[in-house]
Amino acid sequence: MSAAPARVLVVDDAKSGRDMLTRRLEQDGHQADVAEDGEQALAMLGAVDYDLVLLDILMPVLDGFGVLERMKDDERLRHLPIIVISALEETISVVRCLQMGADDYVTKPFDAVILRARVTACLEKKRLRDLEQAQTRQLQHLNEILGQRVTETTEDLRRRIRELTALTEASMAINSVMNTDRLLEEILELSREVMTAEASSLLVLESETGKLQFVVARGTAGPALKSTTVDLGQGIAGWVAQTGEPLLIADAYQDARFDPSYDQRTGFRTRSILTVPIVIKGEIAGVVQVINKVSAQAFDERDLRLFQSFASMASIALENARLFERTQRMADDLREALEAERRLAIEKEKMGAYVSKYAVDEIVRNREQKLALGGKLVRATILFSDVEGFTRLAERMAPQAVVSFLNEYMTAMTRVVEDGGGIVDKFIGDGIMAVFLPGDVEDNHALRAVRAGVRMQQRLGELRASWSASRPELMGVQARIGINTGEVVSGNIGSQTRMDYTVVGDNVNLAARIEVNARVGEVHVSESTYQAVEDHVAATRLEPIIVKNRVQPVQIYSVIAPDDPGPLTST
Repeated sequence: MSAAPARVLVVDDAKSGRDMLTRRLEQDGHQADVAEDGEQALAMLGAVDYDLVLLDILMPVLDGFGVLERMKDDERLRHLPIIVISALEETISVVRCLQMGADDYVTKPFDAVILRARVTACLEKKRLRDLEQAQTRQLQHLNEILGQRVTETTEDLRRRIRELTALTEASMAINSVMNTDRLLEEILELSREVMTAEASSLLVLESETGKLQFVVARGTAGPALKSTTVDLGQGIAGWVAQTGEPLLIADAYQDARFDPSYDQRTGFRTRSILTVPIVIKGEIAGVVQVINKVSAQAFDERDLRLFQSFASMASIALENARLFERTQRMADDLREALEAERRLAIEKEKMGAYVSKYAVDEIVRNREQKLALGGKLVRATILFSDVEGFTRLAERMAPQAVVSFLNEYMTAMTRVVEDGGGIVDKFIGDGIMAVFLPGDVEDNHALRAVRAGVRMQQRLGELRASWSASRPELMGVQARIGINTGEVVSGNIGSQTRMDYTVVGDNVNLAARIEVNARVGEVHVSESTYQAVEDHVAATRLEPIIVKNRVQPVQIYSVIAPDDPGPLTST
């Protein structure tokens, strides 16, 4: 997975290192700026908003430790991702940088795949943090707008009707609460304050039981009523919930719907009651009631209208709170899913450097299941290649030069194999084992393997031409290639704790033996492979060879790479 184009600051006193990192970053579509020392880097960081910093440790004027310390002390730069550049022998310094807050590191010489993966991971981390900050700012902005509008409404209401001041303040309070349980508590507390009542209660209609449940109650009788249920139609609260009509009772004991048993259980004396429904999207969600007006003997019609307005606002606030909680849960689930996909993509990118693409895809497809040992019998074509005289060549070259050669050679050969639809099963020193599996019943996997082998020889010739001036010691590099087609066992081979996705069998061994006996610069194929491709390639029949564990000699054919890199002609 490639990161979106970003602006990256490369800080390295070595020009070669700066140039290499800049080139790699620009190849991936990023804009790269360079600084030669720590002071210059800090000056550039103060002037430009960067997405990532690649920071060398050892530099004149101000080293990487100093730059890292100053950045972490700067509120603006504190969260900017930093990847430390180090040599292999600077492990202690790398650990120190990581402890100081660096996000990751890469070692010299740079591996392009690892560098790209770590740059991508850091940029993705920054992108997610920037997104979170932007969403937070947006939410704060929306809250500010909402608060401003509520304030303006409040001022307008204060100028018009003094009686509604308390109701407006209550609206502001409940609309600022998005947790449902806290909101219910707030509604009850505010209902007493707005209506200047001795007690209040809120009952929610439970969809499972069809009964009203006392969620919260305020007043001396509150604790005794908690968790009590009321049937629809029972008492005043049940009547309001059943009919959906608000109810004002000036003298409770004179109303036949009043249930005095609650007073008898709690010791509370009810005089006057206001009860109104809580309606959400046209459905009764519960009822809210206040009991006994503090400043008067009973509630009146003006109190009822005020309480209905309060209940309407409470209904809206409750609906918003529930919607907010559902949205929050959906957002959390989505965030977790996106984070899981991001981690999977990063791991897949990392695994691709060490495991064949086919195996990585298999693991990803089966990531919800435990991978099991075992395999299945398939007909496939196996290709082996090997560099002639590599041991002697390696003895004459410096170790780093050997590694550089192998990386360049293996990368080129791997690309040829994958372009031909093959799978690089493994690298064996300087050798390569590749597998060409059938795509469908019509697929000629043997022909794809042979063409890939021919192209590998051609590509090696192109590499030798490119080495002629800069690396003359590689001008004599030649390779042998052997190919065989037949039934093999394909699957997970190994132990429960360590396994490889590969192919095994006698036909795999035969392909390896053909390669060992092949002439350099040629592609040798078995009889079974030749029969599958004879109408498409030009080949020379060679003397049969004797291979280990085979009684009969093995007939082989040589497909020599033509000068023209175009498609081969049939004989």
